[in-house]
Amino acid sequence: MSWKNPFVFIVVMTLLCLLTTMFIRVPLPSRGYFNFGDVAVVFSGLMAGKHLTGTSKWSGTLAGGVGSAIADVVGGYAMFAPITLVAKCLEAAMATFASTAKPLLSLLFLTVGAVLMVGVYFIGEWLMPSLGIAGALSELPANVIQAVGGLVGGYILFRALDLIIRAGEMPDA
Repeated sequence: MSWKNPFVFIVVMTLLCLLTTMFIRVPLPSRGYFNFGDVAVVFSGLMAGKHLTGTSKWSGTLAGGVGSAIADVVGGYAMFAPITLVAKCLEAAMATFASTAKPLLSLLFLTVGAVLMVGVYFIGEWLMPSLGIAGALSELPANVIQAVGGLVGGYILFRALDLIIRAGEMPDA
């Protein structure tokens, strides 16, 4: 079975997003947590956008959002799962657009994805009765660091694996 099969891709990337989100979690004051899942979310969008075709290009968007939201539920942060689903899907979607764009436009798409992720969390946390504006503001610095780290780490991982694939060292099946 090929890794370019959309079903296989979604399963593998969903698990990657789930595991990287749960691997290292640093609790934050408002009951959320800092993690490295954004690296996998950005990587997933970039890989799908570059190496899958047609509507399958959006497999990374689905995997990034669902894997991260499942991590919230499994990790005891179910109240954040709907926010996470939206935030990570948007972040991965922008990475999908970035995957085949010219370098400057690619950076712009990745930056927009990071800003959208941070913005969705900020608004979602602000609207949570138990958090409010104080909770949203307290998590803002960690969310920005996580977004930038995801952008940089996901892009570096993508470029490295993309070079291997283009060199013919990673077969389709």
